Amino acid sequence: MQTRPASASLDIPHDDPRLRYRGAVSLRRGPGWTAPWRLPREEAALYLPEGGLGRAGMPSGVRVTLRTDSPSLGCRYQADPAPTLNGPEERARLDVVCDGRRAGTVELETHGGDAEFRCDGLPGRMAAVELWLPFYHQFRLRGLSVAAGAAVATSPGPRPRWVHCGSSISQGRGAASPSRTWTALVARRNGWDLTSLALGRSSCLEPMTARLMRDLPADLLTLCVGVNVQALGSHNRDALVSALIGFVRTVREGHPTTPFAVMSTITAPEREEVPGPSGMTMRECRAHIRRAVTLLRDHGDTRLRYLHGPDAFGPVHTRLMLEAEGSDRLHPAADGHRVLASRFSTLLRRAGCMPILTTATAE
Repeated sequence: MQTRPASASLDIPHDDPRLRYRGAVSLRRGPGWTAPWRLPREEAALYLPEGGLGRAGMPSGVRVTLRTDSPSLGCRYQADPAPTLNGPEERARLDVVCDGRRAGTVELETHGGDAEFRCDGLPGRMAAVELWLPFYHQFRLRGLSVAAGAAVATSPGPRPRWVHCGSSISQGRGAASPSRTWTALVARRNGWDLTSLALGRSSCLEPMTARLMRDLPADLLTLCVGVNVQALGSHNRDALVSALIGFVRTVREGHPTTPFAVMSTITAPEREEVPGPSGMTMRECRAHIRRAVTLLRDHGDTRLRYLHGPDAFGPVHTRLMLEAEGSDRLHPAADGHRVLASRFSTLLRRAGCMPILTTATAE
């Protein structure tokens, strides 16, 4: 990697129609830049009325895609600092993936002003190039550049569309880089087109999020819920079951037969037997999530599945957590994301909850 692009190059504007912002729900355009958002930007305050709109502008799972035969790729961008977080800080990184393989990882500057880098070593033949954007930093693309005379085209589709909703665990906290969050690993290994609605301090079964999942095209739906419900006390026992039933039924208005998996939260060692603000321990929270899924299946939703979070990342994996022992351990570290991705994929397959390519997938 180099910090500056080569001088003999062809510039590609941020709003060039050959670029696709896959995984973005909306795009914010500014003077000379595009910022992908993971909520409808004009209505974002309705999704996060208590604040935290910046999380919607953190492009977890978003890829800027194109096809080119250039042997190098330059990128002009702006990136902002990460928010203050409990535990280790998050580093701003961007992955360049070429034909499904990671060609390089870039450490981004996060002063909010203009910056640039170049990635060398691309094949020099027509190849699919994806820029996986940072998962815990806001990012604005100003433009790309390729070698003078290189061909540039739109990356083809379709692929099965996977819409996932979750908390900071799914947003990518603790991952090595954007293409190595557990959701990104699952999507890359299976060839799925990921749209991640995962937001830190969120995933409390917000009705607006259910409406968004209802309206997005999807061949597979997944929801990871529980950690913030328990930690923030957003629902008590009875309200949790009712809210989850309502959330799933709202999504089902747009996707009546799409495979849909609801996973309870992964292991949380300090919270398993300790009641949160609403009186539930994490074990109790999972039991109520399972009960809601069972009720929905009993009432005819046979394509809905429950996945037990600790089966994907359980007590045996606590050594792979980001936070140190003795603190509130919630997130997988880099190695933990790989384990979670592998085991989640296995659970989906065993549950028969795999995407079915439909006409909604076509572009």
